[in-house]
Order: sequence, then C-alpha cells, then structure tokens
Amino acid sequence: MSLYALHNVRQVFEGRTVLDIEALELAAGGSYALLGPNGSGKTTLLHVLAFLRPPVLGDVLFQGSRVEWRDSILTALRRKVVLVDQHPIMFSTTVLKNVEYGPRMRGVSARERHNVAKECLERVGMSAFAHRPAHLLSGGETQRVAIARAMACRPEVMLFDEPTASVDVENQAVIDGVIRELRKEQSISIIFSTHKRLEAARLAEERIFLFEGRLTGPGGENLLSCDIVQGNRGTVCVVGDNVALPVQTSRSGPGRVFIKPELIRLIPIDAAHEESSEQGHVGEILQMTAEGRNIKVLLDIGVPLRTLLSKDDARRLGVMVGEKVRVRIDPEAIELAG
Repeated sequence: MSLYALHNVRQVFEGRTVLDIEALELAAGGSYALLGPNGSGKTTLLHVLAFLRPPVLGDVLFQGSRVEWRDSILTALRRKVVLVDQHPIMFSTTVLKNVEYGPRMRGVSARERHNVAKECLERVGMSAFAHRPAHLLSGGETQRVAIARAMACRPEVMLFDEPTASVDVENQAVIDGVIRELRKEQSISIIFSTHKRLEAARLAEERIFLFEGRLTGPGGENLLSCDIVQGNRGTVCVVGDNVALPVQTSRSGPGRVFIKPELIRLIPIDAAHEESSEQGHVGEILQMTAEGRNIKVLLDIGVPLRTLLSKDDARRLGVMVGEKVRVRIDPEAIELAG
C-alpha cells in the first residue's frame, strides 16, 4: 500500500528552490533513510511529509488521497504522522507530563494517558526520570523523551530529523534500539534523516539520497535527469547546468541517465595532465564514507555523483573532503535509463 506519493513537488524559500522532486513513492510499513549533506533538503522534505508546510508546487498524496492543505483536513492527518525534531523543545513541567501531552490533546482519559506515557518512557529507558523537570535534561535524554512523547500519540508514521546527531554514544545506542524496535511493528512507518550511511544501513530498509533538493536516484546511485542533445560531435546527455555526457541514442529531449559508480575514476588534479589529454571533469569531494572494504565518495561536478574506491585506491588518491580532483567517466559507465 502506498503511504506517500510526491509528484513534481517544489519548495522555495526566499526565492531559492530548496526542494525539487519529480516523483517519489514510499510504501506503508517501510523504513526509509534520507541521506545528504547539509542544505540538501532533508528537513524540508520531512516538513512536507509531516504536513507542516505545503509545497509551493506539486501534489502530495497520503494513503492514496491527495493532500488538501487546509486546517480542517490537516488536523486529522497530523494525528497520524509525528515528527521528532533534531532539537526538541520540552514544556516546563515533568517528563511524564510532557509525554502525556499528545494523548491529552487527543482526548485520551487521564488514567489511560498516564499508563501510555509510563509505557513509552520505559521503552526509551527513561522511567526513572518521569517526575524530573523536563527542561533540565541533557541533549540525549531530551531526545529520548521526545521519542517517547511521539510514540505516546500512537502514530501511523514516525519521522525523525537527525535523531542521533546531537547525542552521546550511550544515548545513540538507546535511540538506535528504539528505532529498530519500531521497525518491527509493521503498523508504523519510519522515515528519518541522517548524515551517517552506516546508521542508515542499520536502521532503514531503503535509502534515499538528496543533493541540492533533488533526488539522485535509488540509494543515491547516480540516476540523473538530463537533456539529450544531438550535435555535430555526437549525442550528449546534458545534466545540471552544463555537464555533457556522451550517449548512444537517436532521440532528443528530456531523459534520465545512470552512471555506474565503479566506472568513475578519480585522479589528483596535479597528476591529471601526465596521464592523458582527455581532462574529464573537475569535481569537489563532499563526502567519503567507509562501506565494508570500499570507500564511497560523493562528488560535485556540477551535479552530485558517487563513485566507489578500494581503500588502497583511496589512500593512493591522497585527498580529503573539500579538495578537488579530476573525474573521468568511462563511456561504458553511462546508460540511458528513460
């Protein structure tokens, strides 16, 4: 069953497009990680999914029905979806009263909401803090109470914005465990943002990568929108502002191109001229992440691009995040996907 479907959704702040999604569908009961660097649109997307801010363009469907961004409709939807912010705010009362707040606003009886709040605090390991002032908790403790408060609302969907970004190792382990337990409850769908690919791999069934507000394909693996152009020197697929990639096709117009990560080669800038007259593209390294025996590298060559290096190749490359490299894409790496 479809949980969310987004079609041509765009969000703009102060004249700048911060989210631009052609199509995205999330299934009910699934667990999804939103990955991407700062400013990639993860939080903006979560706010749309939480029905907190309507997009300026496009359609959002929830459980098969088009969302009408009117208060009378949104109130019912927001009872089904709860967002746990990266920096939650606690009311100036006890921990227990904070967790009871959601059920109280939903008309749950005092006895029942008290029992629900105690149960949720136990699940996040915060029962001993029930009668302490919530606003005096540490950052990690606050995050755990915020998760308990969200759980007490009995939502169908739980959204988390960087749930472990600002907590210590002990609290991170507890939060990881809670999210894993929630995944087992098939009635609850989980969507969370993170910078940590290993966290995403542990806690999510599927990963969605965002860069400058756009999806880069399943798992972030180099699936890009392009404009196919026929020219005197052959056919190219233009992605981003002006990145031209050679393709074999007789058609023109909009399309999508897939670039195999394992066929992208990185060369130090100062060594590139020694190897070939074919200079390739200049790219900036945005992220390097260990994945098993390999290093996954996120590049910006005018569009987001991922490649995969062995650890030996990464050591020989000798560059760090923020530095520039020469990027050579094997012609065999480029495939039209639509």
